[in-house]
Amino acid sequence: MSRPDASLPCALAVLLLVTVLLVGSTAAGPLTSKVDVAVWGRAVFNTHYDTALQAQEFMSYLVDDTEEELNFNPREARLGFAASHAEGDWTYRAVLELDFYGANASNNLLPRLRLGYAEARSDDGWTIRGGQDWVPVAQLHPGTLDFGCLSWAGNLWHRTPQLTVRHRTGDWELLAGALKHRISNAQEQQEIMPWVVGRVAGHDLLGAGSLVALGSGYRSVTVDDADHAPYLVAGELVLPLGDVFTLTAEVYVGEGVGREFVHHGFDYNPEHPDGALAIASVGGFASLRARPSAAVELNGGLGLDDPDDDDLRVASRGEPSEPASFPAYLKNTVLFANLKYHVNAYFGWGVEVAHFATDVGADDDLTGQRYTTSVWFKF
Repeated sequence: MSRPDASLPCALAVLLLVTVLLVGSTAAGPLTSKVDVAVWGRAVFNTHYDTALQAQEFMSYLVDDTEEELNFNPREARLGFAASHAEGDWTYRAVLELDFYGANASNNLLPRLRLGYAEARSDDGWTIRGGQDWVPVAQLHPGTLDFGCLSWAGNLWHRTPQLTVRHRTGDWELLAGALKHRISNAQEQQEIMPWVVGRVAGHDLLGAGSLVALGSGYRSVTVDDADHAPYLVAGELVLPLGDVFTLTAEVYVGEGVGREFVHHGFDYNPEHPDGALAIASVGGFASLRARPSAAVELNGGLGLDDPDDDDLRVASRGEPSEPASFPAYLKNTVLFANLKYHVNAYFGWGVEVAHFATDVGADDDLTGQRYTTSVWFKF
């Protein structure tokens, strides 16, 4: 058993301090603030039984289908705060959210910054936002229980440092911005230019609660003395089907789409026989939700990520590489189905099964299943 750290990490100390200040005490009297404050969070306990090994702790792609694994996972616990102040026609806001998917040793889970941004919003529909936020294109997610939400299986997502400007007029929303990971390694040090992104979204055009959106992104970078021009085009759809069913779908095509979109390993191929290039990929997902009652929610769907096989060739063989080498796979497909039971507005539980087929260039796909159970309290 590992010995507990004698001192709290700085982030945890700050978290505890803010919690105490927000909760207050009877002896101290009522808590007052010059800004409006909101607090939210959840405690979640998941179990994952895998018939084949995943590349990540959360659902991703397979690296070995000869081993099994069981994981007890409380890391999706999170806590969030927002503070806002209205003045004239503008409302100014700060959002901070933490979870426990950062670096950890044994069971000593550290808080990690999920969201951390400042925002100014006007009454006539303008929003300016800077900080760590959800990637502003390809915004949708499937209805999975698993934290990974079809990572490397057609769902592009992340929370990335960015600056965005948005304008909402009636049913239409326009967005423009720039995003880039902070510098943490040699590749990101060389990627001088950020992703420049834009998105057009129409709300309620296909019925109440519907969404149709088209987003794109582009960057020009030089990595290891090779010039690259990554791009991304992504379409989004949310379509209510009567009072019970809702279809959520997303599709993308691009080149050099990598770490900013939880698509690590598929940005550049420095070993291609024709010289270093940006890897082309296509993918997407479809997720159908049924809500027959306030308590019962059913979800099922399919996700697919398919990088260009020719772009994955390496000079040493002229063919896609074998497993445990570059690249990670030639195609990754995931099917999932789950049941979420909401006991009340705060407490619930769920079960999920997901089937994985990961083509690694060998004679057969790697195949396996992940069985997940979850119990949560959200506030």
